[in-house]
Amino acid sequence: MMRMLANIGLAVLVAAASGCATLTKGTSQTVTINTDPTGATCTLTRDAKLLAVINPTPGSMPIDKGMGAITIICKRPGYQDAAGTMTSEFQAMTFGNILFGGLIGIAVDAASGAMHEYPAMVTITMIPEEFGSAAERDAFFERMKATLVRESAEVKERIAVRCG
Repeated sequence: MMRMLANIGLAVLVAAASGCATLTKGTSQTVTINTDPTGATCTLTRDAKLLAVINPTPGSMPIDKGMGAITIICKRPGYQDAAGTMTSEFQAMTFGNILFGGLIGIAVDAASGAMHEYPAMVTITMIPEEFGSAAERDAFFERMKATLVRESAEVKERIAVRCG
């Protein structure tokens, strides 16, 4: 009887010491960086620490998950340097720790970064240093404007669905 209670206690301890998101989602993920146009060199940093260099784009790289934003700086001859930011989102899987892992499980997920996840893919648009004509320049920025309008509509739609 004592041995059985010890085994049950050990099983409960192991379950409590593990983070749910850490076990199911892992502590790293692969992100893909794309540029328009392709062929750029991009550096990814978080908290002033180099995470990865992707050369050339598009390219994928495994990164450790975390709460901090990742800064992306891309360079390509003939184009202005371009920058972007990837922010992580809280993973709902972490709430499973309340039921299965308790505070220890939440602490494990927080320490490992598993409770956060970055977008799987980011595209950085690069602006040419020069345009052949005013019409070419105007067409380029009209395409950028159309993309921004479309993306903002998609974000508004996602917010409306979530806040419904």
